[in-house]
Amino acid sequence: MPGQSQKDQIKEAVTILKEGGIVIFPTDTVYGIGCCFDNQRAVGRIYQIKNTPKTQPFPVLVSTTDQLRQYAQVTKQAENLIKKYWPGALTIVLRSKKSKGKIGFRMPDSALIKSIIDGVGEPIIGTSANSHGSAAPKSYEELDSDFMKLADFVVKGVCEGKIASTVVDVTIDPPKILRQGAIKL
Repeated sequence: MPGQSQKDQIKEAVTILKEGGIVIFPTDTVYGIGCCFDNQRAVGRIYQIKNTPKTQPFPVLVSTTDQLRQYAQVTKQAENLIKKYWPGALTIVLRSKKSKGKIGFRMPDSALIKSIIDGVGEPIIGTSANSHGSAAPKSYEELDSDFMKLADFVVKGVCEGKIASTVVDVTIDPPKILRQGAIKL
């Protein structure tokens, strides 16, 4: 990793994700940890690494609205939020097309993350790179060294926003803000 260009880091991250691995990466908000969103073994590893309760779903990062539409029921309210705030620091909770559940989706305003998602060819899990209940790291230097060892690869870079995304559930009327973050709603 030391001395690797960003292009080489993206290439390695994509390969590891496609092979079912776990990658830590900078986003437009905070440092994240992720895997291919539909790889249950890898998702299980992230639950273990973060010590997150299984009842708490992880957000899914997409690079296009077409990807979003493949997996989520996009409501008129969601459309309006997408037009106004995406790409950006807004996670929108929608009903899944594949199950009865709800999933939070976000399109990061990050060329690096978009390149990784496009390279993988499908959405990725993108949750903060910290143990459940701990503060989200806003820079590479803030990453916990023991936490980093639990991932298969770490992409070095800069988090522009340094504030976690706002999370809004639009499956209910009126929509409910679940976490106030970078975007004020």
